[in-house]
Formats: sequence, structure tokens, C-alpha cells
Amino acid sequence: MNLDAPHSVKYKKQSEALELIWADGSKSSISGQALRRYCACSVCRAKKQVGIDVITDKAQVSNILPMGTSGIQVIFADGHDKGIYPWPYLQAIAANRAMELIN
Repeated sequence: MNLDAPHSVKYKKQSEALELIWADGSKSSISGQALRRYCACSVCRAKKQVGIDVITDKAQVSNILPMGTSGIQVIFADGHDKGIYPWPYLQAIAANRAMELIN
């Protein structure tokens, strides 16, 4: 079992937010826009380096798939499906520390 893994992972379509309940009982809510903004795949990283905004008008999440015990894959309504989000990275996004990890 992965000690970083949350006890619960749910995407709430109405609020367009990923809700996580962590092992210590704390809760995090991450918007679909934040997930897209902090996508760390090579395509998004390259776009960010040259100043291209990765968020489209369809930054909504269409599906979330488990990636073993280490995190999730997020598939966006605009077709982007390369984002893999390990649990520690999701914790960093929720705590507004994501830029520390991807720079």
C-alpha cells in the first residue's frame, strides 16, 4: 500500500473539482483548471516554456483513471490525456506548491 495515497478520490462534476481525503483525514479540493494548469507532461511543459497557455476553453475533466497505487491519470474534455498526477504532486497542487516541483 502506498502511504501517500488518499483514502478517497472523487471528481465532482457539478463543482468541477477533484476531491481527495488523505490518510490523516485532511481534505483537498483541486479544480479542473488547476489540474490542467499544473499538468507536468512533456507537451505542457514545453508549451509553458515558450509562453503558450495550456488551458483551453475545455479544461473540464472528462475522466480519471487510476495509475496503480501511485496516482491518477486525468483526461480532459479537450482531448489532452498525457497528465499523470502522483499523490505527492496532487498534495502540492492543493497546497499551492506545484510550481516548486515542476520548475
